[in-house]
Amino acid sequence: MKERTTIHPAPLELPLWPPPEPVPVAGCAECAGLAGLRGGAWARGDMSAVSDCNVLLRRHQQAHR
Repeated sequence: MKERTTIHPAPLELPLWPPPEPVPVAGCAECAGLAGLRGGAWARGDMSAVSDCNVLLRRHQQAHR
């Protein structure tokens, strides 16, 4: 019969979640609009809409690179 070992692998290092909210690019009307929508969603407590705005803002910011 095989002996069982008690050796454990190193602990996993998980990334921070959720990632920090994206910051709008100064002078960009689309960034400002999405940030405004996100602020309204925060005020309403609509975290689904906050998440949606963050995704859209991250996607839009790729155009600034």
